[in-house]
Amino acid sequence: MGLTITGYAQATGELRDVYDRQRERALPPAYRPAHGGVPGIIEAHSLDPALIPMVFGASATLNSVGPLSWPERELINALTSRLNQCLY
Repeated sequence: MGLTITGYAQATGELRDVYDRQRERALPPAYRPAHGGVPGIIEAHSLDPALIPMVFGASATLNSVGPLSWPERELINALTSRLNQCLY
């Protein structure tokens, strides 16, 4: 039996509540999926709904301080993920 990522449309219970809270976060339009759900990086964490607020709360806090613009921080995040051989 394989593990399956649960998308917004299929989410229920705690996971749906977490997804709804994540959808309320302030994000640039480029990060709002056209399908109206949550970004794929959040869905990738669907196997542990309790972890989602911790992961994305910490990253939102870390990314909201300092002199860098959002695009500059995203470039650093993308490069760091690439260097760490992160899959997403």
